[in-house]
Amino acid sequence: MTSGLPSRRGILIAGAGLIGIGAAGCYTVSPIVDPGTRESPTITITPRRRAALNTESELAATAKRAAAAATGSAAAMLSAVARMHTIHAGVLAQADPLGGQNADTEPVITPTPAPSSASTLSPLVQLVADEKRAATRYLADAAAADTPGEALLWASLSVFASGFSGQGVAPVQTDAYPMTLPVETLTDARQVLLSRLNALVAGLEWGVGRLPSSDPLHTTGMNRLDAVEIQRVRLREDLRQASASPTPALPGYRMPATPSTPASARELWVSLELGVLAGHGRVVAATPGPSRSTAVPAMAAQAAQLRAYASGLPAWPGWV
Repeated sequence: MTSGLPSRRGILIAGAGLIGIGAAGCYTVSPIVDPGTRESPTITITPRRRAALNTESELAATAKRAAAAATGSAAAMLSAVARMHTIHAGVLAQADPLGGQNADTEPVITPTPAPSSASTLSPLVQLVADEKRAATRYLADAAAADTPGEALLWASLSVFASGFSGQGVAPVQTDAYPMTLPVETLTDARQVLLSRLNALVAGLEWGVGRLPSSDPLHTTGMNRLDAVEIQRVRLREDLRQASASPTPALPGYRMPATPSTPASARELWVSLELGVLAGHGRVVAATPGPSRSTAVPAMAAQAAQLRAYASGLPAWPGWV
C-alpha cells in the first residue's frame, strides 16, 4: 500500500519545488462546508446530559486538586485540564449545548455533588482513571446519539478524556464550540476527510523538503507521510466500495503557514492535522449509531497526532 513512497522520497530529496502550494491564505477546517439542511436544536435535559455534567464537574475538581499537588509545568498543565472540564460542564449546563459560540450560557441545570468517599489514590492517579472511565462512557453516549451534532458532542468529550495521560502539553481553549450540524451522508463526509488528508500530505512534503535530514522533525514528517498514505489507501477503497470516485489530490493547496524553519513547519503541520481531526469529526457525525464505536476511536487516534508536535489538544476536539 505504500509502494509509491520511495519515489516520493526521491522527490523530497531533490527539493520541494515540485509541490505547488501557495505561501499565503489559510486552510479552512470547519466541520461545516455548506449550510445544508440543519437539524432543529434539541433543548431536552436528558439523564445523559445530567450524568455528563456531573462527570465534567467532578473531573474539573479532581484536576484542580492534582494541580495543587503539582509544581511547575505539570501544575500549569493540570490547571488547564481543569479549565477545559469547566468549559465542558458549562456547555452541558446551558439550555442548548449545541448553541455554538454565541449560545445563551445561563445554566439551566446544576451538577449534583458526588458522595464523598475515602481514596488512597493521589489526585493525579485518580484523575487518569476517571478520565478513562469518562471516555468509555462518552463513547457509548456517542453511539446512542440521535442527531449529528449530538454525536459529535459526545465524541468530542470522549476524545478529550481518552487523550489525557497525566503528562504532556496543556490543552488549549479555542473559539470553537459545539453547534448544530447539517445532515450529511457518510460518503460525503469521507470525501471531506480524504481532501484533508490530501492537503496534509502536501503540507508534510512541503515541510520535509525544507528540513535538514538531521532534524528530528524531518523523521517525524517522513514517518507521518507513510502512515497517512496507508490511511488514504484505505479511505479510497471505502469510497470505491460505496460507488464513489475518491476526491483527487489537487496540484496546489493554499497553506496557513510557510515552513521556512522547523518551528514554522511544525505550525503548518499542526494546522493541517487539526483539519484532518475536524474531518474525522464529520465522519463521526455522519456515521450511523452503532458504527460510531469505530469512528470515534479513529478520531481519537488522529487527536493523538498533535502530541507528536508538542501541541495541546483543543477543548472540543473535532470542532474547529
